[in-house]
Amino acid sequence: MENNDSFFVGYLPIPQSLKRNVIIFAGSWLLGMIGFAAILASNQQDPGSGVSNTSSTRLVEGYLTVDPYPLLHVSDSDSPSGMRSIILVSAFKFGASERVAAFAGQNVEITGHFIRREGRAAFELAKGEAIRPSDNKQTAPGTMSMGDVSLIGEITDSKCFLGNMKPGFGKTHRACAVRCISGGIPPVFVTRDQSGKATIFLMTDSNGAPVNDLVLPYVAETVEIKGALEVRGDMPVIKIDADTILRK
Repeated sequence: MENNDSFFVGYLPIPQSLKRNVIIFAGSWLLGMIGFAAILASNQQDPGSGVSNTSSTRLVEGYLTVDPYPLLHVSDSDSPSGMRSIILVSAFKFGASERVAAFAGQNVEITGHFIRREGRAAFELAKGEAIRPSDNKQTAPGTMSMGDVSLIGEITDSKCFLGNMKPGFGKTHRACAVRCISGGIPPVFVTRDQSGKATIFLMTDSNGAPVNDLVLPYVAETVEIKGALEVRGDMPVIKIDADTILRK
């Protein structure tokens, strides 16, 4: 019985009918994968505009406070308060408290690099002797009480959110944020307006002390917090009772 169907033999040229089918299948598969990738990409949250300038070592001068977290307060004519408060961190997933504690309440100069996002900055201290006294004449920042507030947003670590990781928030970042906050990096509360623009608040307990360990169970979740809002220099700080945090 004669059968004229094409039959593929590895050492012979591919029959035209099979070649056409392979081309159609491969083209359809490629287009399908491109479309699937485009759908996935379109549903990803914007990682934000944060930048970590690891290749640009800088020296900055200002007034150092360490309670509850290390902040360097520098003169800035563009800030309504006349100064800018910069969060200080160490390399990797560690805070800077131990490295700068001996210089609390002094004018200092610090070597390191900036981590920036949407007008807010952190500064990672360089290795070795990165901090020393300075002749700068910056004064301590004032504190303004803004009353009690209720906010909905997400708890994450300040270093990664400001630009050290992309994204530095959300459930994909949860494990990293927990390690950073456990290592002493200041936790922040991030809220967003209708356009998606983020505002960050340093978090303390109701007595103004570090709150790192208390917020770990809630990192990377949408939560509601209530507390007293203060502005120190230009840095908003919310003082909370961790027992009142509500998952939304």
